[in-house]
Amino acid sequence: MRNLGLGLVMVGVVACSKSQPPGGAAPANTSSAAAALSAAMSAPAAEAPKPEPAAAAPEAPKTLGAAPTSFKGGTKETIAAAVGLGCEATSLDGWLQLLCRKKNGTGGHPVRAVVKGGEPAAPSAQEPGVEPADAKAENAEGQELTANEQGELTIVVPYFGNEQRDVNIEWTDTAYTLHVNGPKATLEWAASGVPHRRACQQLLDESKANLAAAQKQAGEARLTTTEASKLPRLGVCQPGGLGSWALLLKSAVGKGEGASRLHHLELEVVRVDVEGARKAASFGSVDVAPGGFELGALQAYDYDDDGRDELIVPYELKASAGATPTFPAAIWSFNDAGVAAYAKSPAVNGGIGIEQLDFDMRPDFGTYGPFVAYLGADCGQKACPTRVTGPKLYLHSAPDGSFTDHDDAARNALKRAACQNKPATVVVEAGGGVNVTQTAKNLICAKAFGATSEALAAELTAKHSALCGESATCPLQSTFEAWSKLPLPVELTSAAPKK
Repeated sequence: MRNLGLGLVMVGVVACSKSQPPGGAAPANTSSAAAALSAAMSAPAAEAPKPEPAAAAPEAPKTLGAAPTSFKGGTKETIAAAVGLGCEATSLDGWLQLLCRKKNGTGGHPVRAVVKGGEPAAPSAQEPGVEPADAKAENAEGQELTANEQGELTIVVPYFGNEQRDVNIEWTDTAYTLHVNGPKATLEWAASGVPHRRACQQLLDESKANLAAAQKQAGEARLTTTEASKLPRLGVCQPGGLGSWALLLKSAVGKGEGASRLHHLELEVVRVDVEGARKAASFGSVDVAPGGFELGALQAYDYDDDGRDELIVPYELKASAGATPTFPAAIWSFNDAGVAAYAKSPAVNGGIGIEQLDFDMRPDFGTYGPFVAYLGADCGQKACPTRVTGPKLYLHSAPDGSFTDHDDAARNALKRAACQNKPATVVVEAGGGVNVTQTAKNLICAKAFGATSEALAAELTAKHSALCGESATCPLQSTFEAWSKLPLPVELTSAAPKK
């Protein structure tokens, strides 16, 4: 799935930190670089310019002094999972500052941190006018820090020599441990205990067992080894807040043979809490041709801000032997009563993928609206695609937990990704037929730029022989004619998209 902005970085068990200069290195000016290279190559060898000596790296402190009062001008540190938790790390003079903003990538808010090991450090000052996190007196459990009035949590620990610290950090929806060992740091998900890990392993084992059972059935119901290998890996736990989510394979049955061959899949959405207890609901039945079901990485976000994260299931149904499949909900929630489809989950058509249309960290979506069709072998072309879609239409997440398909963010995303300009022609001929994918895209883009249904129908009629060959009618032309009459949620102009 195409991602239009900053990808959402999700939480998980992570690796070591790496340093980079503040703000990162500026990209080179390619025109100047090319001119310099050309001049160097054309000059006599004796006159070739000598390279400038590399700038010396800042010398590491030999002893650890007091913690800086400000980390401005320090080195940005890359600690995996920090960005998804809404945190940024900076080192200076042998100290590390982890600043966690008021909301993480799943919608939770930082609550407190407890620093264990060594001598406590006073929290550093932040930007002018921003108070640091409150620090409580050190007790037997360690130095406790709480979020400030702006909802931000600041942690300052040694990042030097053999100094070691473990910092237990709590958000409203998750918990992590920051492990600092000398000038290295990792973030580890801390919401998982033995019962939780056992429950997750059981889910994986169940999915594997059910897939193995599908390969032992008789006749057309049996999945071959090749068919089984084309299914996505199911039963894998994805950490989300104080627990995990998984999509479990309950059963798989084959139907039909040859071009009409289908897999009937029964799937289940499962929530596992930190004690290993499970809540589940049916994801629904999925009927696809072998290899037609693609599943992206499960993700979590608390859309309704109730302290319980929702599960996002990004998936595509790419082939269904000509039949239009049903599309299960893409977002699921849970409460004390159990698991259910999220009340404001957007409609899925053909598939749905996670996008990032702006910088609010709320996952947005891309799907196809009504502009998707599943074609058989008699679509009108020599080689018929199993599925034809228009370009992605975008759904922008709103603060109230709903989604809109017609605001500036959704409109500008369509223009950036697919419809920069109104196409000069809709039907794109190729090799005695048509380029189906490009024609479908051009049709929707032309509609977005104001082409009328009558004008589109007229062009489709004029290109009948390219679309259908010698047949009087064909599913491909009928599909495009039906699309030409459907409304679009967004309209585009030739003006540049808003920033």
